[in-house]
This record gives sequence, structure tokens and C-alpha cells, in this order.
Amino acid sequence: MTELEFLLEAMRRNARVNQYLLDHLTDADLALSYGKGGMTVAHMLSHMGVSRGGWLAEMSPDYFASSEALAGGTFIWAWHTTDREAIRAMFRAGDEAAVQAVEAHLASGEPFADPHGVGTYPSSPAFFLLQNIVHDSHHRGQILALLRQSGRSQEQLDRLEEHWDIWRE
Repeated sequence: MTELEFLLEAMRRNARVNQYLLDHLTDADLALSYGKGGMTVAHMLSHMGVSRGGWLAEMSPDYFASSEALAGGTFIWAWHTTDREAIRAMFRAGDEAAVQAVEAHLASGEPFADPHGVGTYPSSPAFFLLQNIVHDSHHRGQILALLRQSGRSQEQLDRLEEHWDIWRE
């Protein structure tokens, strides 16, 4: 397996972990927050999904269209919903667009655009995929902490931890 193939498989597994989490959340879970101005679980999930398109709008706009369409005219970074199917769709569209953009930029040798001078992966566009995995992991950890604090039973928490099986395949 090449390095890129390995990273693409990691993105597929990350997508499966996100779907697993969505499958095991209740409507009440989606409304949880720290209560001090932080995002709700639904808002975190929305942010996770939309972040791919948000970055692509800046770095590789040709690959932004699917996320933009799902946002329905909302400024991409402001999009959020409590609709799990809409969140799933945003994850799928964003993952597909991110992979396509990275593959295209790797094939052409052209770096991502950097209109704001923030350093859009100058060493390799492939790091954008890794950044998405790390970003999602960060927010999944926050979500699991909120679920613990909300009184989820140990059995329910153990069930959520089974997502690690996806990484161990």
C-alpha cells in the first residue's frame, strides 16, 4: 500500500467512525452543550462536516460545489443543522471533494491556493486529509466528554467506544 493509499483508507475509516457516532446519538444528545456558550453536539458535527468545504472554498474552489449546494446558500462556515441525514450528506460530500482535490493537486504538482497566507499545506496537499482526521477526532472527543457528563450509562459509553474496532481492522 502506498502512502497515499494508506491515507485514503484512513479517511474511509474516519468516515465510518463519524457515521458510527451519528448512528448512536439520540436527539437529546444532539442538543447537549457545555452550557457556557459552546457548541451543541449537533453544531460540532455540522462544523466537522462543513469544514472540508470551507477550506476547499479557499484552497481549491473547483471542489467546493457539493458542499456549497448542501449548505443551501448559507455562508459555508455558518451552516449547521440538527438533521442527522443532512450532516451525513455533508460529511460524504466533503470527504469526496477533499479526496478529489488532494488527488488532483498531487497529480498536477500544483499546491493549494493560499489567499490568506495561512499556510495551506505547502509541504503536501495530502496533509489536508490528515488534518480532517485529526480535526474530527478532536471534536469526537469533545462529544464523548459531553455524553459522559450528561449521565450516559457505562454500558452506553462502552458501546460508543466500539468505534475503535474500525481503526483496528
